[in-house]
Amino acid sequence: MKNRLIIVTILTASLAACAGINSKDKPLRYEETINGNHIDVARCVAGKLNADVRKLMQLYHYIFRIYPDIETSQIYAYDTRFLPYIYSSNSPQNPDAIREYTNTKPEILPDAKKVIAAEYIYGFVLTIRNTGSTTSVATMKGDKYVSGIAWDYLQRCATKH
Repeated sequence: MKNRLIIVTILTASLAACAGINSKDKPLRYEETINGNHIDVARCVAGKLNADVRKLMQLYHYIFRIYPDIETSQIYAYDTRFLPYIYSSNSPQNPDAIREYTNTKPEILPDAKKVIAAEYIYGFVLTIRNTGSTTSVATMKGDKYVSGIAWDYLQRCATKH
């Protein structure tokens, strides 16, 4: 009886750990007040992310959204391994693929009263909200490594503005 209880406990813990691997909910990694308008800084970060040549960073599809009503910008890094519209012809894991999903143009959501939650599994989400005429608050949620790379890009872009 005791052995069964131990086995059930181990299996339950294993399943719970596996269930969290692809979770959309990510921890807050960074939060800081930065210089610059949310749109200008986010546009700069999106450009740097799309130009990054590291294999790991090319696994992500970057969605850049602007919410004018609430003066906020967001960049999602969706993991292409879990996106429904990625095929072998455009997968970053295929060295002969044609990458069709790089885009630095923002998606403008004029009537949004709040930011949209993640639709798919993501590596990070960067949210930049205007707090004044020349300052914004940036928050980063996501995986430690890719969030760190994106946060470095944010720091560089914020010093330019």
